[in-house]
Amino acid sequence: MINNKKEVVLEFNLPNFEREDLDIKLSENSLIIRGLKKHKRKIKQQDFFHYEKSAQKFYYATTLPKINKDKAKIEFKKGILKIKVPKIP
Repeated sequence: MINNKKEVVLEFNLPNFEREDLDIKLSENSLIIRGLKKHKRKIKQQDFFHYEKSAQKFYYATTLPKINKDKAKIEFKKGILKIKVPKIP
C-alpha cells in the first residue's frame, strides 16, 4: 500500500484470477477483497473416466484512512489489481 498525502494506492498480484472472480467492497475507511476461482476438468475415454475439481480462494481486509470511495479507480490487467482512492482532507 502506498499512502501519500492525496491518495491511497493498493496493488495486488493475482495470477490465475479474472476480474469476475473478485468481489471488492470499499467503504469510507476499509477495503475487503474476496477471490474465488473454480476449476473443473473431465476426461472421458473408452476405458476410463477422470473428473477433477478444485478451487482457489482468498480473503484480504484492511483499514484505510478516510477516503472518497465514490472516486475510486479500480483497474485489473494481466493478473494485477490496482486500486487508487483519493483521501478526504
